[in-house]
Amino acid sequence: REQGGEIMSYAQQLLKEGKEEGLAEGRSQGLEEGERRGEQRARVEMVEGFLRAGVGWDVIESATGVNETRFREIKDTLSASGD
Repeated sequence: REQGGEIMSYAQQLLKEGKEEGLAEGRSQGLEEGERRGEQRARVEMVEGFLRAGVGWDVIESATGVNETRFREIKDTLSASGD
């Protein structure tokens, strides 16, 4: 009975460690995803600012590295995710 208790305690410890590792990994992935979305939002806002100022796509692409097609893709992705 005592040995069974030790095995259960060890199994419980492994489960606890697995949960902690999973939570840490999930947090890390969430932070990375949040940073990526933040960068995308910033790019969209920058491009929209250029467009409001009447800047052409050739200059926008040169300044931001984002062309019109990519800009629309980013906006669609953000819209689909609720950002």
